[in-house]
Amino acid sequence: MGADCIANNLHFHLLYTNEIAPDFVFPIEAAEKALFFRTNLKHKSPDEINMYQCGVRFGEVLGNWPVRTLLLSPDTSGDGEVSLEDAQEALAHAVGVILNHLIDKNIPHNLLIADEGMTVYIIPRKFDLLIEGVNFFTSFESLCGIVKCKNEAGYKNMKQEEICKRLNTGVSLKDSEFNTLKKELMEKFLSEYDGEEVV
Repeated sequence: MGADCIANNLHFHLLYTNEIAPDFVFPIEAAEKALFFRTNLKHKSPDEINMYQCGVRFGEVLGNWPVRTLLLSPDTSGDGEVSLEDAQEALAHAVGVILNHLIDKNIPHNLLIADEGMTVYIIPRKFDLLIEGVNFFTSFESLCGIVKCKNEAGYKNMKQEEICKRLNTGVSLKDSEFNTLKKELMEKFLSEYDGEEVV
């Protein structure tokens, strides 16, 4: 499932990938990734009740992927067994905190919910400056590697290098903006929960 939040609204899109191919994954799912933060979602204050039995890992998509992307997944590396429900609740909470932060900062974003709901890709982005200037849509599918063209001529003239360049310069946050966002998110979680930056 994917979502686009571009201008004060949120659109959810369901894509039955098994109809594309039995083992289909979006190209972004195969991209190189790195962990940069983890939290166990345990409150620092002993007066607070801990609601989550599972932590969350924060990563980013690396390499030459054209748009800066966060990814979150449950952290099941701790002691004890974690149920699927516990993992999903922790992940949903962390994603909700991030999305609220993006909304508060007026940052448009796209989502891809993958891995049977156990991995969420969050693509913070610029406002959509490309809609009129290119022959493809800048929806979650395109940002995740399945480019949707606006017309047949655009499809026939499509070049991967040009699309990547336009996504990188026109849609993606700059490295400095993305690094600032990562820092803000770590500070937000560390102000309330135990956690650690991973280098």
